[in-house]
Amino acid sequence: MSRFENIDWKLDDLANKLNAQLTRDRPDYPQNLRTFEERRIDWIDNGIMKAIIIQPNFEVNGVNSNIWNFINVAIFDDGYSFSRPKWISILVDKKDFSLIEDNIDELLLKSEENLLNISFKDLM
Repeated sequence: MSRFENIDWKLDDLANKLNAQLTRDRPDYPQNLRTFEERRIDWIDNGIMKAIIIQPNFEVNGVNSNIWNFINVAIFDDGYSFSRPKWISILVDKKDFSLIEDNIDELLLKSEENLLNISFKDLM
């Protein structure tokens, strides 16, 4: 059973609304490297790559699936510049997955608000 079973449909709905792509568990990675669950909603808005990321915590000794992060990211990458201006907001930092599941509506609403309002001037 997927940890995301109760919220995947909400992620699908938001991805469709944003004309974004929902990615499950890094499908481009070799199977032996896909040892954890993860969800990403990615899209490009006015040249800015935007993402909502739900992932376990990455630690020195590997992936810790007991604690989870919910992150908003916006990055400008023109393909030429050395530095990539970006903006990051961590809405959930190293908490039990149940916190994300229980608050998914508010987290997605806040993420949508954050990322739709990001412009190039907000990137560092």
